[in-house]
Amino acid sequence: MNAPVRDYLVPERTGVEEVKRMLQAHRQIAADPARSVIRRFYDTFDWRIFHAGGCLWEQVDSNTRQLFWEPFQSKQPQLKQRLTGEVSFADQLDLGPVRARIAPISSIRRLLPIVQISSRVQTLRVLNEDEKTVVRMEIEENRFEENPRNRHVLGARIRVRPIRGYPDAYRGVLRILENELELIPARTPLLLEALSAAGRTPGDYSSKLNFRLDPDRRADETTKEILLHLLNVIEANIPGVRENLDPEFLHDLRVAVRRTRSALSQIKGVFAPEIVQEYKDRFAWVGQITGPVRDLDVYLLDFPSYQRSLPEFLQPHLEPLRAFLLSHYDEAQKALAEQLASQEMQDLLNNWRAFLEAPAPEHPTAPNALRPTKWVADARIWRMYKRVLREGRAIDETSPPEDLHELRKSCKKLRYLLEFFASLYPKKEMRKLIKILKTLLDNLGRFQDLAVQADSLRRTAHTMSEEGRADPDSLLAMGVLVGGLLSRQAAARQEFAGTFATFDSPSHQRLFRSLFRTKKKGGHG
Repeated sequence: MNAPVRDYLVPERTGVEEVKRMLQAHRQIAADPARSVIRRFYDTFDWRIFHAGGCLWEQVDSNTRQLFWEPFQSKQPQLKQRLTGEVSFADQLDLGPVRARIAPISSIRRLLPIVQISSRVQTLRVLNEDEKTVVRMEIEENRFEENPRNRHVLGARIRVRPIRGYPDAYRGVLRILENELELIPARTPLLLEALSAAGRTPGDYSSKLNFRLDPDRRADETTKEILLHLLNVIEANIPGVRENLDPEFLHDLRVAVRRTRSALSQIKGVFAPEIVQEYKDRFAWVGQITGPVRDLDVYLLDFPSYQRSLPEFLQPHLEPLRAFLLSHYDEAQKALAEQLASQEMQDLLNNWRAFLEAPAPEHPTAPNALRPTKWVADARIWRMYKRVLREGRAIDETSPPEDLHELRKSCKKLRYLLEFFASLYPKKEMRKLIKILKTLLDNLGRFQDLAVQADSLRRTAHTMSEEGRADPDSLLAMGVLVGGLLSRQAAARQEFAGTFATFDSPSHQRLFRSLFRTKKKGGHG
């Protein structure tokens, strides 16, 4: 039988004991001794488990530890497996159905505890005339503690579990609970009830740009709204970066910093020039101090694919490279953690927040500050689009790599502008433009990143050789790896012309023109 587990709420006015008495009036019931159960719920920092439509928890019951996955609304059954180690990364869990379900969801993100619920659970077994158990019910009295002085009592529940081979008995119990006892199915999962009691909202963190902008609002106020969201993302990720919980904390922080600098430079004429320059420089410093650890993260994350790209006999000889990267990682991470905790960093965040949260000046001197947001968005997107076309059309087979790098930077600026102001335009059309721009950026990114990786690995090989940390076979393996990276870079270069031609197609030109090229008095800012 593939029937789902069902939860019902026990009305506070009725109480657990009264529900048990009422059940015994309709069915033969055997009650097992009550037991204590602890459930620790987990998710990634960006709520990937929740967004996948389910919840994950560790259950500690007597001396037993199990891991559960349960979908919120799906009719799919609950999954469970044994748990022997600590919950950290999905790929470090024991093999089993829960790991298989959540590993593709959580990927490289650490599974973090979000709430712990303590329960008194009593199992009631529904018996047939042969005194065989045909249905199991668990009456749960739940609570959680944020701290010893702050306890939350949650509503009691009855959880009905089917037993294979007795579908009629299962359906009969559900009818009794709903029709005779008039219990209401629990529409809110226990996890969400606990989070609500704790004042938390699932999905309360996202690095995505999901604005609902007012096209007529003055542009400086809108720009502050965008930048304030990016500041919140930066601040939310700093603790995870300092604790080195997983690589995505640093990735999200760096993206928010890049977007901040892009907004300052590309949404022109809305702030005083000295403000723009000051904070572009200060956030450039954040980019610099976070770069070394991010580079090591990328190499370590890519290491398995590096090995797989080599002939099998050379793959083991790449291990000294991993050891070399790891030997530098702790020192770089410690230095980064100290810089993120520095007074310089705290002053930057405090000063920037104070500026963004201050009311916009009534009589600004910046030329576009009082213009409508849509006006400025049209102007800046159209101008950056024309720059991308100009730079891309100038590239041919003889162009140096620097030209493709400059085009990539312009494409990134255009992408950020499209994402900042997406809510001002038709959703379908904006998704199409952002998608085709991402395709071009992926091509340019491969070309640039592969070149950087090849050069960095070449220099690393020299350093390892000088320090005596690589034997001839390891140096050979690294040489083959660099050669493979350069071959892939050459392939990306060959693909560029076709990729850019698709971006520069007449249909995409018409779409850009129809959305952003509008005639306005005063010209484009």
